[in-house]
Amino acid sequence: MSRILLILIRFYWSVVPAAKRRACIFTESCSRYVYRITQEQGLQCGIRALIVRYRQCRPGYAVLSMTEGRFVLLADGSTVQSEVMARRVLPP
Repeated sequence: MSRILLILIRFYWSVVPAAKRRACIFTESCSRYVYRITQEQGLQCGIRALIVRYRQCRPGYAVLSMTEGRFVLLADGSTVQSEVMARRVLPP
């Protein structure tokens, strides 16, 4: 069953040119992340990763500077370390 999700992602990559895709706010694009998780851990984990990334990867994030480092507050209310975010998202 995980092959179906992998085929769908590869189909998405082949049909939608990279220039037409919405720019992901993460370093590893959402589709690449879901593809990797599905390959490594199976269909259930891949679908769970897809749902989580769908909720997180959208406008409405804020960069927080704290004594522990920089974090990004995502639209769904979760926080991630700045290292996993694309460089274009973080101010210099």
